[in-house]
Formats: sequence, structure tokens, C-alpha cells
Amino acid sequence: MTKLQLSVQHHDHVRTVKGAFTFLGHPLRFYWYCVDGLWIDTGPPRARVQVAAFAAEHPPSVVALTHFHEDHSGNAGWLARTYGVPVMMSEETARILRQPPSIPVYRKWVWGQMEPVSGTVAEELLQTERFRFRVIPTPGHCPDHVVFLEEEQGWLFSGDLFLGTRLHYGMRGESVADMIASIERVLSYPFETVFCAHAGVVEEGRKALEAKRRFLLELVEETRHLAQKGMPARLIAWKLLQGNKLLEWFSLGEMGAIHLVRSILEEKRASAKRF
Repeated sequence: MTKLQLSVQHHDHVRTVKGAFTFLGHPLRFYWYCVDGLWIDTGPPRARVQVAAFAAEHPPSVVALTHFHEDHSGNAGWLARTYGVPVMMSEETARILRQPPSIPVYRKWVWGQMEPVSGTVAEELLQTERFRFRVIPTPGHCPDHVVFLEEEQGWLFSGDLFLGTRLHYGMRGESVADMIASIERVLSYPFETVFCAHAGVVEEGRKALEAKRRFLLELVEETRHLAQKGMPARLIAWKLLQGNKLLEWFSLGEMGAIHLVRSILEEKRASAKRF
């Protein structure tokens, strides 16, 4: 594993903090964003030393989390204790982080285990001195996920809602139907720039999210078509997504293309039962 490095860039009033390192030969990166004293996400526990050095120069006045995963919430408790600031999050994120689950070993190796966080439930609007952020529920990646939208500036802080215009694998428990619904919900608001937790700043963010929506809708259609022809789920996953066999092996199956396909097929079966 290479040493974790931080770099900082500016986009209008937003300070973009990028963390990057290499694990088993694979480059990994994460981002968090600071604007008007507000930190949106906090980086993983593995980055604690680097986060502390950055916070010493740019202390938060409030922290907001998009969801509970360790690469987003990993330093929230430390920041709250050190700087005495509130940590805003969804009600479900607050419930999870009161007693966070023990995460799989591979995630502990990569990111580190998150610690308990005492959070404050974010209401519909989050106000800073100069900006106002709408808190929008966006389940799909996980049930507790939210995004933060500054409508006047056209900024969408998207956590893991975007990630890329195409997916090659998913995480166990993700819902493709909820991803699509969440993207459509967000697209009903005005914004242009997406601040993603792993892809960084996406200047034409609306177009990028529209492209991801199209990809997911096509994936649903193609998956159901192949399933109707009798193709098994794992073969569908390989044909449509190919995925990353090494990642699936390393994560003991928690990450894999099969999860997106199963989500689509299970949602179809659930819909059929309702009618």
C-alpha cells in the first residue's frame, strides 16, 4: 500500500479535498468537500492523520454526512470531539452510527473501521452563513443515503449517488430501482455541477446523471430480456457488466456485478407478487 496523499483544489467557494493511495496495485481515491465552514463527508479512518492536518488549517463549523459508510463517516466522531461541532445526517444514518456495525475485513484493510458518532438529524434545509443546502433522500446505494443541493449555486453534493455514468459492479444490498428513482428525484431540481465522493468534481453533472439514469434503465431492460430467455443471473452479469473478478474475490462476494442483476430480478418478482 502506498502512502495516502491529500491534495486540495478550489471550485468557486468549494474547497475540494482529494485523498489517493494504492492498495494491492489498484488506485483508490475519495473526496470530501468544504464550503462556508461546512464539511460534507469526512474521509475514511485510514486518513485520520491527513484529515487532522487539514482540519488544523480549515476547522469545520458543522459536518454533514451523505451516508454511514466508513469512507464517508470515518472521521466524523473525531471531528465532533475535537472541534465540538454538530454532525448532521439522516435519521437512519444516525441510528446506524450510534452503534456502527463491524464491517468486513477487506473494508477494514482498505478504509478502516468507523467508530460511534452522536449525530443530529438533518432537516429539509441545512443553512450556513452564505448558502442553503436542501437535504434530499436518495436511497439505492444504501437505504440511509442523502445528497445536499445548493439550488442557487447549482451545486449537488452527491455522495455515492453518481460514481460514474456506467457501473461494472455493485454492492450487496444495493437497489437498482431505488437508484433510478433517486436520480429522477434529484433531476427534478436545478443544478449543473456534481461534487462526487469518488469521481470528484463533474462540471456537466446534470448530463452525467442523466447518462447514468439511461444506463440503469437499459440495464434493467436487457437484464429482464435475457432472464426471460432463460439465461441465469451470473451469466447475465458477465454478459452485460463483465465486472471485476478480483474485486469480487477480495471482497468475499460483497462487491460484484451479480448484485445489480439480482436486484433487478428480485424487484421484478416483488412487483409481480404485488399484482
